Amino acid sequence: MRKFEKFSVCLTLVLGLTFLVSPVSAGTVKVDVGTGTAAVTALTGKAMVYHAVTKKRDTIKPGAVLAAGDQVTTGTGARLELKLPDGSYLRFDERTTFKLVAMAGSQEDQTRDIRVSMVVGKTWARVAKLFGKKRGGFNIATQTAVAGVRGTTFRMNVNEDNSAVLKVYGGEVEVRKKDAKDDAAQAAPPIFTKPVPIKGPHPISMEEWVYIVKSLQQININPDGTATKPFRFDIKADLNEWVKWNQMRDSEVEATE
Repeated sequence: MRKFEKFSVCLTLVLGLTFLVSPVSAGTVKVDVGTGTAAVTALTGKAMVYHAVTKKRDTIKPGAVLAAGDQVTTGTGARLELKLPDGSYLRFDERTTFKLVAMAGSQEDQTRDIRVSMVVGKTWARVAKLFGKKRGGFNIATQTAVAGVRGTTFRMNVNEDNSAVLKVYGGEVEVRKKDAKDDAAQAAPPIFTKPVPIKGPHPISMEEWVYIVKSLQQININPDGTATKPFRFDIKADLNEWVKWNQMRDSEVEATE
């Protein structure tokens, strides 16, 4: 057999083996997102969804459509990206469980009612800016706190003991202690306008606290629902693989807009 033919056979075998051992992965999947739904635009590894309407548990595939009420769990080594009806993006790291509480909105009408409940794991939010006069809300809640935003980039880690860490990369996020009305899935969503500092002065107790977390700041939320004051984090020390992947995805999304 000639050298060229031997090379071709070897190359074919290598490519074939690479295909067999590579994890399930997808780049950006272009899909239409309707109001009330979120679309899976990127997926690496395995993720499962429990559909609220059908009461069935399914394996998620790239291009799949999720609806309000669905609960998702990502497996070991998995990463999931969702495009929301208002043009925002949410990404979730491995071993993360979350519920889509509300997925209403429209880029054309510049409206939204986006609510996500994080049980455990990591999320990254790239929130689209609303330029219209109509009001809308976008919040991510944990067992103890609610983060509400309008046009920013941030990430949140929720631990098994219900503690959480939120870091803001651009814009501002209003973080407040979760109260009883937030536990009702059908309650009216909180409306977050442009964040403003708390009027005062008055002391913030364990039962009541609200903080404005600005760009390159983080806030730590304790398991009992108390929180630290926002403080600046080291952007270089923060640059792990999860952050790098999200920044890469943000750049790719921005290039297509």
